[in-house]
Amino acid sequence: MADSDAKTANTQVDAVGAVCSSLCAVHCATAALAPSVLVALGLGAALGPTLEWGFTAVAVVIGAASAWIGWKRGRARWILMVLVAGVLGLSAGRLLEAIDLHHVGAGMSIAAGLALAVGHVSGIRARLGHTAKPG
Repeated sequence: MADSDAKTANTQVDAVGAVCSSLCAVHCATAALAPSVLVALGLGAALGPTLEWGFTAVAVVIGAASAWIGWKRGRARWILMVLVAGVLGLSAGRLLEAIDLHHVGAGMSIAAGLALAVGHVSGIRARLGHTAKPG
């Protein structure tokens, strides 16, 4: 695969990841703070654990793939750390909710979804040369 093709593929993974993780954060916030809104919109099934574990699995796969691809391409370590923290945080959030620590798990899931969105957007910006090193 040519370098420009690889860059495009990496950007597409991050673009999908940014959209998915942003939706994840919105879903987690809505499910935690206003579950009746989801029910009123006919989306009560989005509150079920099966669907939420499915969302988590998709987010973990996309986040891990983006972190791996980005690391292989020589991206900044801080982006890798943000993506890994997002993946681990999302998994931990779901586990906390599974043991009935709903508010803690929801808070962690929201933060993790936002971290994943930041990681994906930062990955795109890094490939376009628009990123400055933090700190």
